[in-house]
Amino acid sequence: MLYEVCSVRIGLISSGTTTDRIPPIYGGGIQKYLWHLAGALSALGHEVHIFTYQQPRQLKEELLDRIYVHRISRVLKTPVLATFLFGMKTVVRLLQTQKKNGRFQILHAQSRVSGLIVRLFFQKTPFVFTAHNWDVALTRPNELISRLPHTALALIEKAVLSYSDAVISLTPFFQKVLTTRYKLPGTKIQVIPNMVRISQQLDLQSAPSPAMAKLLSKPFLLFVGRLEKAKGVDFLLEFSKQRSSQDKAQNLIIVGTGSQKYALKKKVTELGLQNAVHILGTVHEKYLQTLISAASALILPSEFEIMPTVILEAWAVKCPALVQAYQGVQSLIRDRMTGLLFQTRDTIQLSQLVTELLTNEDLMQKIKQNSFTQVKTVYASSIVSRQILSLYFSVIKRCQP
Repeated sequence: MLYEVCSVRIGLISSGTTTDRIPPIYGGGIQKYLWHLAGALSALGHEVHIFTYQQPRQLKEELLDRIYVHRISRVLKTPVLATFLFGMKTVVRLLQTQKKNGRFQILHAQSRVSGLIVRLFFQKTPFVFTAHNWDVALTRPNELISRLPHTALALIEKAVLSYSDAVISLTPFFQKVLTTRYKLPGTKIQVIPNMVRISQQLDLQSAPSPAMAKLLSKPFLLFVGRLEKAKGVDFLLEFSKQRSSQDKAQNLIIVGTGSQKYALKKKVTELGLQNAVHILGTVHEKYLQTLISAASALILPSEFEIMPTVILEAWAVKCPALVQAYQGVQSLIRDRMTGLLFQTRDTIQLSQLVTELLTNEDLMQKIKQNSFTQVKTVYASSIVSRQILSLYFSVIKRCQP
């Protein structure tokens, strides 16, 4: 059978975390990845089902933009146990869906724990796994995660990678990390990047609220992400303090939430930055696009990342990005061509780069144009989804008896 010209029934399994929401409206890199992929696959005529966590006031079953959304209720809040139960419940829902709609030609998981559970129950169904998580592969025990859960997650990650028919790595750097750490054959891991829906990013029609409009009326730098230690937001506060002491007026807007939220708010007060730093918490997607578009620059001081969706979103609206030079960032950004890289926790260098970017119009325009061209020709969902679809076809063909 030529799957390339026939409709394929595809099951996409989301992360099952507390922030898991389809369609995504408050960030969530995995959820955006899934939603963009599902939309592009559906537009190509394929039958797409997404299995995700059910948020309050969401329907259990829903058909949105020709995408079947199946939502799984949560029982526990403990992360590992919750994702384990999400995986078990997803297996049940998959079986129910298959009984009603017919068997899935391919299953594609995004999370280690739930992905492994689904794979163990559907061993005869072609199975693809996208490696989004870096917290184990790029860190040592006790660096971010204590030894016992770090070891357990590493074993789970190795199992799901080994049992998958194909693995997607978002960058060549992470492909090398996975191959080396888990002793996987290089041919099993295919590099297919993250994606963004370009047309959606350019359709900036949502008017901001009066409070946000007031913030947008002044030049500002922007951070978007989870408020966790590894994201380095405390460093941005030190950077903002240094800038304010040098009378370099540039507000900083922080979008996101997490375990460090209250500690960061306290530090803002301690540093006397109440008028210069604004922590907004979560911002709806329709306003986030407007916010990114209006920013002078996006700054990401993360210690570890693979391929942040927010960088692609910034590129799509011609917002330049300054990113800390973590391991593997060169897979995404070419320094002084598609962005600016600064060294770990170097407030002086970051301040110099911000000043150069804002005062050197040639550099600003070069980075804006290069990054926009890059995202439009390499990372657009219409392009990336076809690469993933091609992988699906090859896996299906290879798994045929």
